[in-house]
Amino acid sequence: MTATPDFRYWNSVDPASFLDHDRANPSRQWATREAIRAAKGGTLLEVGPGGGTDYERYFSKAKGIEYTGLEGSQSLHAALQTRFPEAAWRNDLLTSLPPLSADVVYARHVMEHQPALEPALGLVLGAARHACVLTWYRPPGPVAYHEVWEGVYCHTYERETVLKSVEAAGFVIAKKENFPPEVPQLPEGDEAWLLRRQ
Repeated sequence: MTATPDFRYWNSVDPASFLDHDRANPSRQWATREAIRAAKGGTLLEVGPGGGTDYERYFSKAKGIEYTGLEGSQSLHAALQTRFPEAAWRNDLLTSLPPLSADVVYARHVMEHQPALEPALGLVLGAARHACVLTWYRPPGPVAYHEVWEGVYCHTYERETVLKSVEAAGFVIAKKENFPPEVPQLPEGDEAWLLRRQ
């Protein structure tokens, strides 16, 4: 299985349509707070910043961290550069991440859109020297469920498989928080993890 998502959809989206996407979700506050605390005095890499909501609202205001954003979509990357020229933005893929290249790696609603759990999760965790904050909008469950929407992968991974990958990468879940659905029609809300390297 390829490690690279199909970016045709993500390259065609209007970046402005993402500005309010999921903006008020309380999982954002929890996850960004944990990432900033873990990265204090060091480097923070955000994988898949999308429209830049977390950078704008949280990371740009944080003191004592060096921030970089890695965005795979060309259109979203161009919009990030235009809106926030002061930040370091890279247009690249997970496969480009050097091992142990940031103190903390932050990824929100990213893993579900990868072609498969591995090698994606291993690449994200492998880039983190100390900690990783992951937020799932489709939290790992008792069974895996996979679908493709407009060419975009939308996975629910089997929890046991995810936990084994986390352990194999040398991490443990130090904190975990569940959040109610932002839209009442959804069956479940976000689940956010703070992972620490052992």
